[in-house]
Amino acid sequence: MASQTSTSWNSSFTVIESADHQKPESCPVRHWAALAPDRIAIHTTTALTYRQLDQRLNSLCQQLADAGIRRGDHLAAVVRGALEDVLLAWACVRSGVVFCPLNPAFPLARQHELATLLDATAFWSASEIPAGNWQPLQLDFERELRANEEAWPLEPTQLNNMILTSGSSGTPKSVVHRLSNHLASARGSAALIPLDKECGWLLSLPLFHVGGYAILFRVFLAGASLVLDQRERPLKERLECQPITHLSLVPTQLWRLLAEGFDPAHTRLRELLLGGAAIPQPLVSRLCAMGLVPKVSYGLSEMGSQVCTAIPGDAGVVGKPLPGREVCIKEQEICVRGATLFAGYYRAGELELPLDEAGWFHTRDKGGFTAVGALMVEGRLDNLFISGGENIQPETIEQRLVNHPAVAQALVVPVPSDEWGQRPAAFIGWHGEPVPYPELAAWIRSTLPGFMVPDQWHPWPDLGGHLKPQRKQYQQLLLRQ
Repeated sequence: MASQTSTSWNSSFTVIESADHQKPESCPVRHWAALAPDRIAIHTTTALTYRQLDQRLNSLCQQLADAGIRRGDHLAAVVRGALEDVLLAWACVRSGVVFCPLNPAFPLARQHELATLLDATAFWSASEIPAGNWQPLQLDFERELRANEEAWPLEPTQLNNMILTSGSSGTPKSVVHRLSNHLASARGSAALIPLDKECGWLLSLPLFHVGGYAILFRVFLAGASLVLDQRERPLKERLECQPITHLSLVPTQLWRLLAEGFDPAHTRLRELLLGGAAIPQPLVSRLCAMGLVPKVSYGLSEMGSQVCTAIPGDAGVVGKPLPGREVCIKEQEICVRGATLFAGYYRAGELELPLDEAGWFHTRDKGGFTAVGALMVEGRLDNLFISGGENIQPETIEQRLVNHPAVAQALVVPVPSDEWGQRPAAFIGWHGEPVPYPELAAWIRSTLPGFMVPDQWHPWPDLGGHLKPQRKQYQQLLLRQ
């Protein structure tokens, strides 16, 4: 693996994309409403054509204007992925209103706190709206308004959204993107994950997460269909009966699907993205044997979602940068920049963009390049700990553990040790019959140094069913014992 201090790789499209996206362009929904008005834009309990979607957006934009909401105003919205949520998100794109999505799991007091942090001008929720220094909105999402014949112009340089991310510190950061960031992200994504009019992408990720929000841009730019999630129905059933061709999952979800008898041959799936945790090689092999080759991605909120995407190979290898992105390694840290780079963090009414002198954003992820220029992600620099003078990257142990045929998920955290300072402790989730922990210890020792074998082994706890576990939460669980 190449690990020079300033090695970098980028896409030849970076400058082209950045320049093109400063020009006004028409709203893609309006484009497809004119070109293919009867094509299905959204699959929900009933299908919505591009013409119908365009007309509902026309009405919502008018309602926002009538309520006094103007370009540049901040609209806090409690959303996950319902039809109303999607409509409001895209109406904000059209109106130049800054979309500020909030997690519906937050209690009312937390919603108030975050909306205040975001300087919300207006607030929308399908349930109760907290009282505050903003305008509560009541909107009719079923009203339609016929379009004029003109294209709806979009200004790519406009501030488009604020998405909250806790990162590794747990302190919320408000990541602000320009519209051009999302347009560049979607176009670069299509280089490796093509979309066309026959495709349907399941909105399985929430709109308050950049990964879910990015799906809207990929789908609408391509004139494809957005398939809304129906969480009350089993995913296997939905895949077998709905027009879902594109899907994003974490490994645990895929293990569950396979345990239920999932067969890609009984679905329309073309593309499956795996992420959010170490990718088990047995899982990839099993899926490939069934005729569906998955892809893995590396991304972050600050880059509008995807940075690299690849077919799984060696552990941690996530491919070369997609068009519109650049990656370099500085002192083992992954640094990024390009057309998808965010506008900054919103703090006290100002945008702060923490870049180095060359314009790179430092991710705090550890990595390097392979000989052919593919990015290899080794883990978070913040997660590294020292045991008896040896550096331990917990993600390295986790990757080895999930490559064991019996292990579905693994998470490693440091625990205090009088002799060594810190030692690794492992949480293990099984997808079949458990094996004795000494077998897992031998499995690790066969490829990794002995100091990486955990001193403690624990069953996977039930901490609320989060698909992407919070490392500090698991560590605190042990410290309380």
